[in-house]
Amino acid sequence: MRTRSVGVASVIGPRSPCYPELQMVSPVAPVSTQGPPACRVCGAREGVPWKPRNLERDLLPADLRITDDRYGVTLALWRCGRCEFIYSDSREVAELVTLYSRLDDPAYEEGEVSRTLQMRWLVSRARRACPDARSLLDVGAAAGLFVGEATRAGFCAEGVEPSRSLVAAGRGAGRTLHEGVLPHPALAGRRFDVVALVDVIEHVADPLALLRAAREQVAPDGLVLLVTPDVDSRASRLLGKRWWHLRLAHVGYFNRRSLDEAVRLSGFETEEEFRARWFFEVGYLADRMVQYLPVSGLNRAVRATPGLRALYDVVIPLNLGDSFVRMLRPAGAVSA
Repeated sequence: MRTRSVGVASVIGPRSPCYPELQMVSPVAPVSTQGPPACRVCGAREGVPWKPRNLERDLLPADLRITDDRYGVTLALWRCGRCEFIYSDSREVAELVTLYSRLDDPAYEEGEVSRTLQMRWLVSRARRACPDARSLLDVGAAAGLFVGEATRAGFCAEGVEPSRSLVAAGRGAGRTLHEGVLPHPALAGRRFDVVALVDVIEHVADPLALLRAAREQVAPDGLVLLVTPDVDSRASRLLGKRWWHLRLAHVGYFNRRSLDEAVRLSGFETEEEFRARWFFEVGYLADRMVQYLPVSGLNRAVRATPGLRALYDVVIPLNLGDSFVRMLRPAGAVSA
């Protein structure tokens, strides 16, 4: 994406009954005048403002929902002049674990069918890369869809997740989930053949700490499956400030250069890289397209027409080309 600031919205957009907390507006702390904050990957203080904050109140747990579709609404973001990592230093970043612990996402279950297909595909790729693997840990597991698919694929799988409500939902479905973050006391000293970091590293205050914690949990010859958006992708460049990955929950954005640096500094090597495949219901895509095209009327008409309504339930695979998938090995390890 272009390395420039984009316009500041005076409001966060239409308020939705799904987000009653958005009616509560409180003062926002002023941006620090102490110079560029240290990069959360390489540590350099060579950051330049990349995108201003356009949330005019304090961050709330509801802002971090997986289903949040207010694309382009973010905290203040900086771009490191050395490694090109894009990161936030807003004061709420230090409170993320607490905010996530209070997160609930009532709409999350609505997309379970398509999300499960994506998790199944990722599990199959992990199995292909590590055919003899037996144990798997999913970090940032949400309600445990990845854990469930891994279990069905023959792994002894468990996950760790900070949201109390999502952990409760996952446990209710019979999945083994630990409430909290990595490192977790219940996982101390344990090693897993596969550690999954699927769309989680962009959510954390310290991405290197997360990778290093994963390094402590993965077996010496094990695999870390990492998925994260690519801020230099064609989709990002095309959509600019309206790119769908520009969201309040995302406080760090990688391109290839910064991801290479993070992988190296955390003691890993990249064994394989490819692009993520996603699975979406047609209706989900149609609803999201309202952010970009005037299709609200069309969506209502389709859903009101019995012969067409079922089309919106069809799930299709898409490779949008805007998310990395990397298979990482501990540096010096011999792959299976």
